Amino acid sequence: MEPGLLKSSDWPFLIDLYFFLGGLAGGAFVIATIANLLDGRRYRDVVRVGYYLAFLAIIPGPILLSIDLGLPTRFLHMLMVSKPSVDIGMSAITLGPFHLKLFSPMSAGAWALLGFGVLAFLAALDVFLEDRGGRSIANLRVAAGVIGGFFAFFIAAYPGVLLGATARPLFISAHWLGALFLAVGASTGGAAIALVLSLLGGRTRESLSQLMRFTAFALIIQLATLVLFIVWVSSAGSVGVSHALASLLSGPYGVVFWLGAVIVGLVAPLALQFGGVIKKAAPAMVALVSVLVLVGGFIVKYVIIAAGQVVAS
Repeated sequence: MEPGLLKSSDWPFLIDLYFFLGGLAGGAFVIATIANLLDGRRYRDVVRVGYYLAFLAIIPGPILLSIDLGLPTRFLHMLMVSKPSVDIGMSAITLGPFHLKLFSPMSAGAWALLGFGVLAFLAALDVFLEDRGGRSIANLRVAAGVIGGFFAFFIAAYPGVLLGATARPLFISAHWLGALFLAVGASTGGAAIALVLSLLGGRTRESLSQLMRFTAFALIIQLATLVLFIVWVSSAGSVGVSHALASLLSGPYGVVFWLGAVIVGLVAPLALQFGGVIKKAAPAMVALVSVLVLVGGFIVKYVIIAAGQVVAS
C-alpha cells in the first residue's frame, strides 16, 4: 500500500460533525453569494438565510477541533508555531520568530477555517445590520461573498482531500472524495436554506423552487461522485482496500450506507423532487426533502469515515 501524506488516524464523532457542518456552511455561503450576485433583492431571503446559516454552522468548527486536539493552543499551533531553529520551517513562510506551514494539510485547513469564519461573519453582520433597519454595505457584502466563496469551496472539499492523504486502505486510492464532499456540501447547504425558508413561511415559493432545482442538481453530482469513488477504490485491487470497501458496501456499515446514504439521502429526495416538489414547492414537502438530504449528507460522510478505519485482520 502506498504511504499516505498523513499518519493513519482514528476520526472521532466530533470530527464527523465538523466535516458535515463545514461542508454545509460552505455550500450555504456559496448559494447565498450566487443569489446576491444574481439579484440580491429578488432572492433576499436566500441571501439572508444562507449567510446566517454559513456563519452559525462554521462557529463550532474551531471548538470541535480544539476538543478533539485536547488543548485550545493546539489549534493555534496548526496556524503557526514558534521557530526554534533555521532548520525548521522548510517550505514555510517565516514571520519573525514564527513560521506558517501553509503547505501542511492540517495548517492549510486551519487557515482556511479561520479565513472563512471571518468572511462569513462579515457577510452575516452586513445582513444583520440591514435587518435591523440599517444600511447594507453592498461592496463589503460582495467582496466578502466572492472572496469567501473560494474559502467555502476549500472548506467543503478539504476534508475529502485530507482523508485521501491518510494512510488508510479505503482512502489511499480515494481520488474522488474531495469532489464527493464538495457535492455533499452543496446539497446540504441548499437543503438547509430550503428547510429554514419552508419553516418561516411567507412568500418564498419561487426561492424554494430554485433551491430545489439546485439541490436536485447537487444530488445528481453527489450520486455520480459516489459511484466514481467506489469504482476508483475497487480498482486498486489490494487486500486491504478490498476489505475496507467490503465493510462499507456489505459489511458492518453496509445497511447504514445503502439505507441511509443511498436510499434516504439520494434516491428518496430525488424521486420526490422529480415527482413534483420542484414545480409545486409546497413548504411541507420541501421541508421533508430537505431533512432527507441533510440526514443522508451526514450519513454518507460518517459511514465512509467509519468504514475507512476498518483494518483487515
